[in-house]
Amino acid sequence: MKLSIPRFWRRRFDYYSIKITECLDCGRKSYPRRSICVYCKSRNVRTVTSAGVGEVVAYTLSYYRIEGEEENTPKIVALIRLDEGPIIIGEVVDVDKSEVREGLRVEGVLRKLKSEDPGGLIYYGFKFRPLIRDR
Repeated sequence: MKLSIPRFWRRRFDYYSIKITECLDCGRKSYPRRSICVYCKSRNVRTVTSAGVGEVVAYTLSYYRIEGEEENTPKIVALIRLDEGPIIIGEVVDVDKSEVREGLRVEGVLRKLKSEDPGGLIYYGFKFRPLIRDR
């Protein structure tokens, strides 16, 4: 995914927050953001920014190796039910693979995904870590 800097800048709010759709007719929420409710097909929807907190519904370990990221193998990929309702896919970080379980409370954090080169654009995105309760 190589984006031009202007295009990336225009879409930065989509990359740096989790946007969900809330239907004002049926009240249900969905992800990703859409202009029509996926449940009742109403166009009476609004975009809401999620707090990024939820719990692991299911997870798997991915041993797929990407050149330059061998030290990050395996990756923990999970289905996460946000507190607002929708389920999203995300990588779980800052936890040992033996500690991940269904029901684990997690929070979204911005992390570096990759960079184009030493002087190029740095891509950040959401990953999830165990919820820190001391806040």
